Amino acid sequence: MRNITIIDVAKEAGVSIATVSRVLNDNYTVSTELKTKVNDAISKLNYFPNSIARSLKNESTLTIGLIVSDISNAFFTTLARSVEDVLRHNDYNIIVCSTDNKKEIELAYLHLLMEKKVDGIILNTTGENSEFIASLSHSIPIALCGRKVNDLSFKGDFVDSDNSNGSYELTRHLIAMGHKKIGIINGQQYVSSGSERMDGFCKAMQTINIRVDADYPYVYNGDFNRIESGYQGAEYLLNLPDPPTSIVAMNTEMAIGTLRYCKEHNVAIPNDVSIGSYGDIVNADLFYVQPSYVTMSPLAIGKRLAELIIERIESRDEVTNREIRFATQLVAGNGVKKI
Repeated sequence: MRNITIIDVAKEAGVSIATVSRVLNDNYTVSTELKTKVNDAISKLNYFPNSIARSLKNESTLTIGLIVSDISNAFFTTLARSVEDVLRHNDYNIIVCSTDNKKEIELAYLHLLMEKKVDGIILNTTGENSEFIASLSHSIPIALCGRKVNDLSFKGDFVDSDNSNGSYELTRHLIAMGHKKIGIINGQQYVSSGSERMDGFCKAMQTINIRVDADYPYVYNGDFNRIESGYQGAEYLLNLPDPPTSIVAMNTEMAIGTLRYCKEHNVAIPNDVSIGSYGDIVNADLFYVQPSYVTMSPLAIGKRLAELIIERIESRDEVTNREIRFATQLVAGNGVKKI
């Protein structure tokens, strides 16, 4: 069956090709009667406009790329849904890419999205392609999610939770419950979220005159995208000669890994060790053990990212760089014991 064209629609409606084009693009005044004829013909013939040809003419594909480190992570799944809701209501489509936090995959997706001529990119970067991304930001609108680009020439926006303060409040909560030997399972220190959460932890420990330096025994740096990092971190910390009385896992994936280790090795929470999480674990209210946590607001972050990228696109990338931080909120659970 051959493709239906704009010529077929014009013949069916008994109007000119120019009239059909005006109705499709909605860029000229067309009478209600003619619009009805054209739309009826489109419906009858099941005609779909050639979006590629239209994008070449309009220099826009009405498509946004969303690149995240791990789409299976509940935070990014929720964020992607929020981004999609805003984009859909503004007539934009979305292409979702998941890099597995690998430099080469991120680079390949960035090239792919450029080939697809997307109008803008929302990016949760691996932190290892900063120079390329900074250069790219002068050619296409970019909004960064959760991780900054370590290059001062970057042009674009940045949205995240208040990492340092959230980590500080979570650690202070454990301190208020009497804990001093507090272990931290953190992610990569070369990404902004990792360094900022460590900064908040250190500041909180300083309030009880404990300095977190190279000699502090209760630090495990792993991978934000690996549940196994939480498992391995818990194994390391809880098998020290003098183990911590509590652990803060600096994202939900690592918190899940920590809980899994404790379950498999009969470590009672909170009697044997107290647990805190940066970010709420999905369906944690159904668990027997509910770690204390600070909120990360993926819905609000996703919504704002989508709004910012649309504003940047429609202003032809003429807005200044913007940084937005969402405040965290501490939610106390039964996974922390007062000692």
